Amino acid sequence: MGLRVVLVGPENPLNVGFVARAMRAFGAEDLVIAGSSWRTMPPEARVTGVSAPGILDGARFEDDLAGALKGCGTAIAFSRRPTDLRQDEFTLPALPKTLSLKGRTALVFGRESKGLTRAETALCPYLARIPCRNGVSLNLGQAVAVGLFSLTATDREIPERAATASMDRMSALWQFIHPKLAASPRFNEERQRRVRQVFFRMNLNDNDYDILFSVMKALVK
Repeated sequence: MGLRVVLVGPENPLNVGFVARAMRAFGAEDLVIAGSSWRTMPPEARVTGVSAPGILDGARFEDDLAGALKGCGTAIAFSRRPTDLRQDEFTLPALPKTLSLKGRTALVFGRESKGLTRAETALCPYLARIPCRNGVSLNLGQAVAVGLFSLTATDREIPERAATASMDRMSALWQFIHPKLAASPRFNEERQRRVRQVFFRMNLNDNDYDILFSVMKALVK
């Protein structure tokens, strides 16, 4: 199992250090920071991430979430916000039967102050909830630790199923169809996000993907 932790627009470098520490504790090494003004790791992150210098040194910076998801098989957004996108939603520690952890899986976390935007959440096939009581939310580092533990617990039964088409392939499908949808007044941004989630919910394997993409190309000629 390969796990990538993606932090979208982190605001406090100390939290990034805590995230790196949690990653080392659960055996994850791939850290990507997206949509941030930082282009190098702030020194404050090394104060709280002193036990994980290799993860901080190896962190990559991408302009946006789409770039951070390249090379991943699937992606899980972590959010408290309600949504009507009909994503494959689940509450930890349970895992959905449709989730395949073959290939690289991205765990996506948003800004400390306001989380992920709806547009960013829509880029992920899965939406995870961390059950918290009394209206209290977790610190970013704590949330990452809970997410990593839930996916790496040795006694967790991981559903065995064929891997779905990668995020790169699903992105290519979307880039093909999106201009056609955007040109139609029937498809505002919200409906476009819902269409994207429909594609995710199909759980296409590579053969199904090839057939669907071929049909779409034929229909738009």
